[in-house]
Amino acid sequence: MALITINDLEQTLETTCTTLLLAADGDGIVSRNDFQQLLEQTEDAMEKAFLEHFYTFLIQLENRSNVRVTQEVIDKGIAFIKGEIMPNFEVKLQFTQKTNQRIADINTLAFPMTEELLKITNYRQTLSPKEVSEAIGAYSDGLFFDDLGSEAAIPIAPFFLEHSSSDLSPNSFVEALGLHPEEPKGIVSRFESADFILQRFIDKHDEALQSKARAVVELMEENLSQLTVIVLGEEFTPVYESNHPVYVVGIGQNENLAGFDSRVIWT
Repeated sequence: MALITINDLEQTLETTCTTLLLAADGDGIVSRNDFQQLLEQTEDAMEKAFLEHFYTFLIQLENRSNVRVTQEVIDKGIAFIKGEIMPNFEVKLQFTQKTNQRIADINTLAFPMTEELLKITNYRQTLSPKEVSEAIGAYSDGLFFDDLGSEAAIPIAPFFLEHSSSDLSPNSFVEALGLHPEEPKGIVSRFESADFILQRFIDKHDEALQSKARAVVELMEENLSQLTVIVLGEEFTPVYESNHPVYVVGIGQNENLAGFDSRVIWT
């Protein structure tokens, strides 16, 4: 996934501040009733989770009864996060145990909120699978797949598929394509990590095309997980003749799949 920076986290905080104040019903105070209405109007589950953790953190940080969440309270909370929390960890995709302990030592209430802050920031800056596919399409002209013992280099095409499982498996992929795993066209002859194959994908192109191939790989690595190479059709069977579909894909937001597809020639 993409690298998260301090600026990215600060942008998330500022956006959340604006969202809360817009819910204040004109009096500058985000009451609990205002906040509940905001949650009811927020459809995205990850957005809702961060709002809940952030609002709770603001109230607990004040450590006084009947606190009213105003611009001042929100600004104070953001200043605390920026000044006391952010300087104490490296911004990565997940916290290390050492980082967790540092945050807990500063403020035991901060960790749940900070963990959600990291998640929502990563979520907001990650391209959707559809966007990944469209971006790959912009780079794909001239690129080809020539691996897994293929007897020819075949052009690639952008790939997008609606998926319904957080885990990519041979059966889930075949079924998402509308095929049946027990039928000849649904047989998966290759299902393996794409890590090394994606590096070879870059290396197999000449210098003029390597920058485009690298851009495709970076798009996939930064926005998708479980990057996998999948070839359909049992070897040396006539169902696909000698042209076997090959997919290099990963799972993105909403469990949809993106990447590129091509063919391998096995005669």
